[in-house]
Amino acid sequence: MIENKDTELWNRFRQGEEQALYALYDQYYHLLLFLGLKICTNSEPVKDCIQQVFLYLWEKKESLGTVSNVKSYIITSFKRRLLLQLQQEKKDNGLLSLWMNQEPGDDTPSSEQLLIQQQQHKEAVGRIQEAITLLSPRQKELINLRFYEERSYEEIVNITGLTHRTVYNHLYEALKTLKLSLEEDLKSGKLNLKMLLLLLPL
Repeated sequence: MIENKDTELWNRFRQGEEQALYALYDQYYHLLLFLGLKICTNSEPVKDCIQQVFLYLWEKKESLGTVSNVKSYIITSFKRRLLLQLQQEKKDNGLLSLWMNQEPGDDTPSSEQLLIQQQQHKEAVGRIQEAITLLSPRQKELINLRFYEERSYEEIVNITGLTHRTVYNHLYEALKTLKLSLEEDLKSGKLNLKMLLLLLPL
């Protein structure tokens, strides 16, 4: 039953539906974190790898094919990316080969592709973080509540004590500032504002 649901979400996200990818992200985030922490005691590189996997999937959605086991594909992609990162940081403790107990499929990204994606991700992170510094503390707070915590406007009004109009105006101006700062990247398709807002910490 879960496998059928995963397949449905996979096909919907490949067609460009962001919410389907977010659903897969939410479903597998804690599992991937658990698996990663079995090898790497520092949670930050593990979380970073999880984010990179889903960003990679979104960027390559049009070229991805159907997969027989979505869960296995996501776990294998995550393991390969974390393995590469730990090897680059010379933190291979000899257990990584055992940890990689699944044969990579033909549709799994190569090490070279992962390196390219990792660099592109770092550049994207840098650009959006620079744009976020232009926001006021209040705008950052509201973006956090709306996009990270997925609060409704009514909830935000109750939490902040602001009026509906003030909340709308602040969020509108914040997103307008970000879009103007990242205009070229957004037009070229290098950045997806909503995806990066959800994946990057403020």
